[in-house]
Amino acid sequence: MKRFLLVVVLTAFAGAGVLQTVVAADKDPVEGLKCFIMKKRKVKGKKVVDYKGAKLYLCCSTCVKRMAKTPKKYEAKANHQLVYTGQFVQKACPVSGKALHKDAVLKIGGVEVKFASVAHKDKVAALKGDALINAVFGKAGFKKGKFALVKKKKAKATS
Repeated sequence: MKRFLLVVVLTAFAGAGVLQTVVAADKDPVEGLKCFIMKKRKVKGKKVVDYKGAKLYLCCSTCVKRMAKTPKKYEAKANHQLVYTGQFVQKACPVSGKALHKDAVLKIGGVEVKFASVAHKDKVAALKGDALINAVFGKAGFKKGKFALVKKKKAKATS
């Protein structure tokens, strides 16, 4: 009964175009990954949510509901997780949208982020906490950084 109720609730959220499906994870995609909503809880063997053509890993149904209810609130942290898990890659500077400079690199929550200049990197490095994550992985930074879904190669059919 609980599972049925969860599916009904999540189906209602899917209509908003935010979350499409929720399934139990078959295996841990990243060992030790923590939920970006309930930061102390591991996501291993928990919930997987389709998001931007990729997978978000959450710790429980409550976090799935929170994400569905206020997706903008969690967008930057969700985007960070997409990059952290290797499902999205950066193509440009999240500050300027320009080409990346090899010496302008900053590690943010386990993700190596590149910038167009050392000045851009230093500007972002001065930020702390959520402001830092929002600057790079929020809507504007994610767009300027041209973060893109990694295309998986299709396996060739064997005869």
